[in-house]
Amino acid sequence: MNGFSKVFIMGTLGADPQIYATKDGKEFTSLSLATTRYWRNKEGNSERKTDWHRVMVWGKKALICQANLKKGSPVCVEGFLTTYAEENDGQKKWITSVTAEEVSFMGRAPESEPAIAAAPLAESMSTH
Repeated sequence: MNGFSKVFIMGTLGADPQIYATKDGKEFTSLSLATTRYWRNKEGNSERKTDWHRVMVWGKKALICQANLKKGSPVCVEGFLTTYAEENDGQKKWITSVTAEEVSFMGRAPESEPAIAAAPLAESMSTH
């Protein structure tokens, strides 16, 4: 039986997107996306916890995100989980992130207007 992985995350960017390239030239950006949960503890006091999610956006979508999103921008991401290894100082570390299939801008970037229209986003982009 094949597995199934689908992720929906709506949150706020914790940093400006930056464009990177793999060794074979594929462009991507890594978004740092915060989500906050609220609940009441046993004593009835409000508590909250912020989780940080690494989201990988590839190709033209990465360029559009970099041009239109800034720290504090609200976004909704639809994608799937990906696990890969990174090596630092000879130590292998396994990382789980979300690979974005769709990125929806939920509002304007703070103190700026979008540089590229978001409307053609879905029809002009595909994942890597």
